[in-house]
Amino acid sequence: MVRSLIGASVALTLIPAGLSAQDEGEFGLMHVAAGAEDTFYTCTACHSERVIVQQGQPREGWEDILGEMIEDHGMQEPDPELREAILAYLTENYNIDRPYFPFD
Repeated sequence: MVRSLIGASVALTLIPAGLSAQDEGEFGLMHVAAGAEDTFYTCTACHSERVIVQQGQPREGWEDILGEMIEDHGMQEPDPELREAILAYLTENYNIDRPYFPFD
């Protein structure tokens, strides 16, 4: 639990000030693409989409994070089709090259 709270507080400090609601779309700061809606509603049940969009992970990293959310934070295991949609969306849009990183 301590690790998660520390990680969350560090992540929040990385978000630049000055972003306004006009910078956000239908799914907050998440890039609108296939899988965005599933990802947004699944993940933002517990935290802001801002935590997601600042990440840059390969698929394996996203799989690990999803596993941690399920095992350590009580997230319900998504069915296989939903899980794949989320992982495909995150891998495509928030991979290590972070093509849709909104804080540049």
